[in-house]
Amino acid sequence: MNTKGFFGCNPGSVGMVSVALAAMLILPALRAEDAGRAARLSSVDGDVRIVQDGQVIADPALLNTPLFEGSQIVTGDDGRAELQFDDGSVARLSPNGSVTLTVLGGQSSSGETEIALERGLAYFELQGQGNSNNIRVRFNDSLVTCVGFTVLRINLDNPPGTLAVFSGNARLEQASQLAVELHGGESLILGASDSTQYTLSENIEPDSWDTWNSDRDQLLTSEAASRTGAASTLTNNENPAWNDLDANGSWYSVPGQGNVWSPYEAANAGWDPYGNGSWMWTPRYGYIWVSGNSWGYMPFQCGAWNFYNDFGWGWAPGVCQPWWGGGGWVANVGYVPVGYHFPKRPHPGQPHRVIGEPGKGGHSPVPYPVFSVDRRPPGGSTGLPVRNRNTPVIIAGHSVEPLRSLAPSPAYGRSTAPPSGFVNSSQPVYTGPGTPASVHSGQTPGAIPSRPYPIMVPSRPSSVYVPQPSGGGSLHPSAPSRSAPAPSRPSGGASSGSRPSGGGGGSPHVSSGGGGGGGSHPSGGGGGSHPSSSGGGHH
Repeated sequence: MNTKGFFGCNPGSVGMVSVALAAMLILPALRAEDAGRAARLSSVDGDVRIVQDGQVIADPALLNTPLFEGSQIVTGDDGRAELQFDDGSVARLSPNGSVTLTVLGGQSSSGETEIALERGLAYFELQGQGNSNNIRVRFNDSLVTCVGFTVLRINLDNPPGTLAVFSGNARLEQASQLAVELHGGESLILGASDSTQYTLSENIEPDSWDTWNSDRDQLLTSEAASRTGAASTLTNNENPAWNDLDANGSWYSVPGQGNVWSPYEAANAGWDPYGNGSWMWTPRYGYIWVSGNSWGYMPFQCGAWNFYNDFGWGWAPGVCQPWWGGGGWVANVGYVPVGYHFPKRPHPGQPHRVIGEPGKGGHSPVPYPVFSVDRRPPGGSTGLPVRNRNTPVIIAGHSVEPLRSLAPSPAYGRSTAPPSGFVNSSQPVYTGPGTPASVHSGQTPGAIPSRPYPIMVPSRPSSVYVPQPSGGGSLHPSAPSRSAPAPSRPSGGASSGSRPSGGGGGSPHVSSGGGGGGGSHPSGGGGGSHPSSSGGGHH
């Protein structure tokens, strides 16, 4: 093996890495059937669980879990969840809901994605780039596609469901029986007795969960405001997970290595990239690492973590081919400080546990447990000095400045301009801070935070549309009009849905020793990047 090419360093000048570490880093040959995409479980609050191939694999669900084709997210009475996709699209699920990633193929914006909403209320913010079939949402017999960035809400609490389009353009189809175009500010109610009948309204009735959706948008917008552009040349750079890195650490452009990122608290050998998280079993890939840090998605997909004597820990993304592209999980740790214990992956034969409480509606036993790892000091924090984010640092012998944030950009992926032909209505609508909320029975009114896309109401009256069947024939009777607001969602939905703290993601399960010996770099310095990267560094 060419060690210089593998780590980007000359072994004669920096010493040899242990055979055990090299074996951990070698990736199997890429197989087409393993090069699947993944979405990120980017926010978890309350009762949320993950189901794969009909089996509950995480209850409670873990923040930062990579979700593959066939993954199902289920929320309980107080559960909320957010999924982020590599093309920048987002899906959010309110309590008592369920979504499944029925199709997740290809790569990023050129791939194909289908999300099935089985029950509950959900929001979808779809990029809709290129072919309108690249990303689509299915519910019951209906299929929704979009062209361009589109924000929509689907509610299945009153079957067969309602669709509201806040921004953009959407098309709802039911095989050859129905095809309706909706534009920003319009909503559609499917007929209760015949889903091919519908009522199309040129306004949107607010729901109590709209506030939570807005809160999540504002959080993503604030994270995007910190971006430095360090990921602009990388694969899947549209993924919102990159913004987590800009918001929680600093990027440095290092000669000979490219961009290196480091969290603020990683300036000491006492910090461990694998010190906070969980080992979770998946049917396709066995045990995978799920970081408990709020930013811990991209740095554990690919690239390599390295320890530098005069700096601390840094992560180089390299080519960023996800670990599952090689057919199985690998530890992406390169050069380490003296005495470092490498992550110890559990094996399937370790003791089983039961998910849920037997006799209380709990779930069936599963053969693979979730192992939590917490090697942080007591109190849940690193207890280490935090790096000054505004001063130069020494990385691999080079003095480098942290990259600065780019100029402020518009709100997260949205245009603030109302749809053409639409005006503000006298009825309560969401237009900015201090605007009263239109409330349902039992919900407490409150101020609505600023939204990047205000809900606008057209000046034209609502109409009832009845589709004509394929091949001609008589029209169906008019669909019933909605005479009263839908039952209110739980009042707790109006609270802020902020991201869990960095300590989230662990679970009260069997603790892993997380140990395992492992050699260290003799000088503790390092560099390098993912083995497939053309980058690399010198001590």
